[in-house]
Amino acid sequence: MESIIEVFQPSFERYGYLIVFAMGILENAAFVGAVVPGDVVLLLAGFYVQRSGLDLAPVIILAFVGALIGDTIGYTIGRLGGRRIVERFGGGRILPHDRLERVDRYFKEYGMWAVALGRLAPLVRTVNTFAAGMARMPFGQFIGAVTIAASIWAVAVPVLGFFFSGSLEAVKSALGWVGVFVFVVFVGALYFTYRRFSSRLAAEALRRRADQ
Repeated sequence: MESIIEVFQPSFERYGYLIVFAMGILENAAFVGAVVPGDVVLLLAGFYVQRSGLDLAPVIILAFVGALIGDTIGYTIGRLGGRRIVERFGGGRILPHDRLERVDRYFKEYGMWAVALGRLAPLVRTVNTFAAGMARMPFGQFIGAVTIAASIWAVAVPVLGFFFSGSLEAVKSALGWVGVFVFVVFVGALYFTYRRFSSRLAAEALRRRADQ
C-alpha cells in the first residue's frame, strides 16, 4: 500500500490541485468515472494532505466546483442531445422507447432524491446527470440536488483519506503490519457497504417505478 501511495505522490505534489479539479469535471462530463471513479482521486488527495504540501480546504473547494461544472456539462449534453446519442449507439436495443419513458417518469417522480442518491454512488453517478438531462428534469431541481450531494462528496471523501492516512501510521506503529491489514479491511468494508447501500437504494426506487 505504501508503494502505491509513493508512486503517485510526485504527481500530486506537483499537480495535485489540477488533478482534483480536472477529475471533478471529467468524471461526469466525459464519463471518465466509468474507468476511474473520482472517489479514488479524492481519497489519494486526502492522503497527500497529510504527506505533502497540499492543503485540505483547496482540495475540497476544487473538488466541489469541479463536480458542479462536470455535472452541469453532463446534464446539458443529456438535455440537448441525449436522445439522439442513445438512439444512435444502440438505444433501440438497450433502451427502447418504453424504457426511456420509465426513465422520464423516474426523474419526474423522485426528482432531487434520484439525482442526489445517484450522485453519491460510483458508476451510477457517471450516467446519472446525463440521464437527468435526457429526462428534461428542471434545471433548478437538478442543480439543487447536485449541490447538496457534491458538497457531501467533496468533503467526506478527502477528509476520510486525510484521517485514514494519519491513522495508518498510528496503527502501523502500535500493531505492526497485521494491524494495518485489519484496519484497511475494516475501513474498506465500511466504505463498500455505504456505496452498495446507496446504489441499491437508487436501483430499488427505479425498479419499483418500472413495475408499476
